[in-house]
Amino acid sequence: MYLSGTVRNFLRRMGLNETKYKRESKAYMLHKFKIERNYFMKRKIFLFSLLLLFIFAIFIYSNKQNDVFKKSELHSNINLIEGVKESLGTLNITVDPKIELLTAVQQQAEYDVLSRLDFDYKEEMNEYFNTYKNHKVVKTFNKLRIRGFSYDAPPNVMLYLSNNLTVDENTKIPDNLIARASGEKKLSSFINELKDFSYESDFNKLYEQNIPFYQAMIDNVYDKTKDMELIDSLDSYYGMEVNSYNLILSPLLHAGGYGPKVEADNGLYDVYGIIGPDGIINNDESVIPDYSSEAILYIVWHEFSHSFVNPTTEKFVDEISMYGDLYSKIEKQMESQAYTNWQTCVNEHIVRAITARLIYLNQGQSAYDSTIAKERANGFYYVPALCDSFAKYEENRGKYPTFESYYPELINVFKELSEQELGEEFFKIDFLGPINASFNNLDSIDIAIIMPTNEKNAEIQDEIYFYVEKIKDKFFPNAEMIKDTEALNRDLGDYTIIAYGTFEGNTWLQEHKDSFPFKVEEDKITADKVYGDTGMIMISAMPNPQNYKNPLVIYTAQDSEDIIEINNVFHGPTDFIISKDGEELYSGFYDKNKENWSFPMVEQ
Repeated sequence: MYLSGTVRNFLRRMGLNETKYKRESKAYMLHKFKIERNYFMKRKIFLFSLLLLFIFAIFIYSNKQNDVFKKSELHSNINLIEGVKESLGTLNITVDPKIELLTAVQQQAEYDVLSRLDFDYKEEMNEYFNTYKNHKVVKTFNKLRIRGFSYDAPPNVMLYLSNNLTVDENTKIPDNLIARASGEKKLSSFINELKDFSYESDFNKLYEQNIPFYQAMIDNVYDKTKDMELIDSLDSYYGMEVNSYNLILSPLLHAGGYGPKVEADNGLYDVYGIIGPDGIINNDESVIPDYSSEAILYIVWHEFSHSFVNPTTEKFVDEISMYGDLYSKIEKQMESQAYTNWQTCVNEHIVRAITARLIYLNQGQSAYDSTIAKERANGFYYVPALCDSFAKYEENRGKYPTFESYYPELINVFKELSEQELGEEFFKIDFLGPINASFNNLDSIDIAIIMPTNEKNAEIQDEIYFYVEKIKDKFFPNAEMIKDTEALNRDLGDYTIIAYGTFEGNTWLQEHKDSFPFKVEEDKITADKVYGDTGMIMISAMPNPQNYKNPLVIYTAQDSEDIIEINNVFHGPTDFIISKDGEELYSGFYDKNKENWSFPMVEQ
């Protein structure tokens, strides 16, 4: 070992032996080396162990979901009955027992996204399961739905379950659905409790005894769709292969529906349209829910389209996100319809634009123009620009064989819109309903609330005034409340009008009643047919009689006392509703020709 002069001098001054120092220093260095070598060996072993643990954790996580949901096999050993089904080419039409089981729970939970129509089966379901209103699964659902397990999420999850309500080994529920159910444990508990509910209530008995009803409903839809080219039109337009098309009729579901998809073993998707009825019909002395031809056409194209559009948007999400400022311009309209983010808003716009184009290609210009107007009235202002772009897609299928290959051009549509100054004129629309659309852009419209002065009972009239004043303060603080006598002497063409009162009590309504397609009399309401009864109310959106481009919303009743709390009757998604004692008798949409609105012809 070499020692510097400075070190040697230091050793001599300290009286230390240089040779002994070298020997001890060498031993020290060797000892130090051994310590460091052992340290690094231990560190390598530690890191290697950590790596093995990480790999094991990944393995455990990849199998965790099925392990969690397999626990449901320990619960009641049940198998749901096979569902009633008819096939029309590549389209399966069915009433799925799993969806019916879910809606039975939702009905007992008083879930507000169910049908408000009244028919025999709905009443039967309520009576059959009412004993289980306090069942664990009902309470669990109410907790989960507040946290986001609502709308499309619950029926979507049901599609991933087998008939014994378990998740098969090769099936994986998507992470986003698990998250909406507050995690795997919560979702697993919900499914286990659902099994118990099915077993304890003998759900299969209820389904089996209603098979004739389900079959009649399926036959009704089958007859209406057999001459429609629903699936061929979709296959041709998207140019993208799927494994199967499945139309699930859900009698208790609200009008409209959901469009989920589930990946099949071959890597393709089983696509679904889970749809609720939009009317009722009499069939062999019973009342059954009905699906109108117009609704079937629109909903099927709309809901099935989500299975093509949503995953494609996901592939281009970074590019789409660049134009999220467009969402802020229509945020209120979108949020009111539960489209709470830009990506969902994009999907809805594209789906609605394609549905409009399919209507154009299959039904012509008039139906197309009406559809575009409705979409804009519902706040989907970017649909016309997307439709213009899709017209180019239709003309250049050689260049763009699939919807996905054309998607970059749709991104350019949003890019161009974001670069434009979209002023008030861009968002201005002719009023075409429904009731909810009367109150789009509240910050930029003038509202006049017309109050009655001629009700027979003065005390009731005062109560109506105080009631409406509360409604105004809560929802329309900037609205102008005026008496009917004053309204008769004013031009209210630039206003959105809200009129309260009976036809006799509100002289403004009395003056304009001949322009309305319905009549409200003491013993009946005449609408699509005569409703002979008392104690009924009617809420209706109409064109403002002084300017058909602006809305009028009428809150009226046969008896003036029924005007008080009339807003508590569920309304908004349709043009009108007739109700008695809080129960819907009839609701729907008018046929429209500018200011001339009428009830649609009843299908026989």
